[in-house]
Amino acid sequence: MMPNYDAWTRLPVFYLPVTLGEVLVGYLWGSQNGNSAGFFASAETGGNRIKTIVYWNDRLEETYRMGLTPVEAIGYWIGKPADPQFGGIAGDAEQGEARTIQELALRADPGRPLGEGPWIQDGTFPSGSPEERSEGFGAIAPVPTPTYPDETTSAVIYLPVSLKGVIVGYVWASTNDDAAGYIPRAAVGQAGVVAGGLWRSRLIDARMAGLSALDAARRCRSLPANAPGTFGLIDPIPEQQASTLSDLRRLADQS
Repeated sequence: MMPNYDAWTRLPVFYLPVTLGEVLVGYLWGSQNGNSAGFFASAETGGNRIKTIVYWNDRLEETYRMGLTPVEAIGYWIGKPADPQFGGIAGDAEQGEARTIQELALRADPGRPLGEGPWIQDGTFPSGSPEERSEGFGAIAPVPTPTYPDETTSAVIYLPVSLKGVIVGYVWASTNDDAAGYIPRAAVGQAGVVAGGLWRSRLIDARMAGLSALDAARRCRSLPANAPGTFGLIDPIPEQQASTLSDLRRLADQS
């Protein structure tokens, strides 16, 4: 079995609906702060249930090997072409939030309640006490993400990402080398981190398509909006420039 995210969590999760036309196929979910992600099939999947679960678990294996966090992993599939049998996540899909995966499983299929799962989840016991790990049982290291280097000594251009009128982060690219990335704005907390799931995935797509870092960042502003109420939009203003990446990070931390 390929390495993947943890299948269980006691932490709150974000989720996105997987649909095929007008039919709800299920929910792809990711832990907000842990290392867990998964897929719950809806009651409408019928005889395709097992194949659908396998298909979406395989998609999560892909994003795990790319090094994406659970929140980034579910956002990666927004707007990608839907599979004709197992569906996809629409470009205008809105992200939801559930307090527990048990709550989300019942939303997907009320006839299939989810149990409590293993005793140890998220590295802790049910009481919240941390698990004692023996030597040699560290986390599996994913393959490096196929995206641009995230450090540069050159000047950078940057594009503010706004969510409901508030800047939540910045897509940036180096002017002199092939580095690019996304920096969340500290003042908005988790909203900036969540928004980055989409913008990082767009940079990954651009790298895989062979675009330069500058072209990749500029391309982000021309792509159709995907769930703007969750991931924001790039402001329709001229691109900005910072003398160094450190200067942009200070802007994101202090503004």
